[in-house]
Amino acid sequence: MQQVAIDGLFNVRATSSDAPWLVRSGATEGITRRGADELRRLGVSVVVDLREPDEAGVVAHGIRVLPVPVYGTTPPRAGRIEDIYAGLLRERGGALARAVAHIAGAERAALVHCTAGKDRTGLVIALARGAAGASDDEIVDDYAASAAEVRAAREEAAQRMAHSATGDERAEILRLHLESPPEAIAHALSIVAERGGAAAYLAAHGVTGAQLDALRRKHEAAR
Repeated sequence: MQQVAIDGLFNVRATSSDAPWLVRSGATEGITRRGADELRRLGVSVVVDLREPDEAGVVAHGIRVLPVPVYGTTPPRAGRIEDIYAGLLRERGGALARAVAHIAGAERAALVHCTAGKDRTGLVIALARGAAGASDDEIVDDYAASAAEVRAAREEAAQRMAHSATGDERAEILRLHLESPPEAIAHALSIVAERGGAAAYLAAHGVTGAQLDALRRKHEAAR
């Protein structure tokens, strides 16, 4: 995915810079009117918000929002990224699949975001692109690209969450909130592979054959 500049958003990438079918970002509350116009010019017709209800604020982009609370509870403030991703894949497959179904059903492009745009967003993007035909290497490279922008936007918040922790616990908190290590998403992809791959995983959690076909068509049309 390519980096694109949207005024008021951070950690933004899209499957193309002119007519993408999929866009990812961090939280959208800071978007400006100019940024909203830029999203529309990219063709974004729906926004899939992966956060819990109490995380979301007022947004000004005016594009239809489809909420899919991925965790179903308060997001973790600490923990090993690999373990958190594994837990989501094993226990929250229905939510992940609903998010991907919204992407498949988007009339034009779907924007997917959570808070930082790397963890919940990373898993949903990995599943959608994997089912559409992207390679694991492409997915890992895209995921790893989040770190620099997330650190710039979220360093202060992460330091607050880690202020009372020490040693390994502090390191894991900062890694969770600021880093996008390739090995973390690679581990998630290995779990998906054990379940037959992204398409099989999504089908097992409710994504239809027609929706999977739609993802493949979107991907092929953009190649």
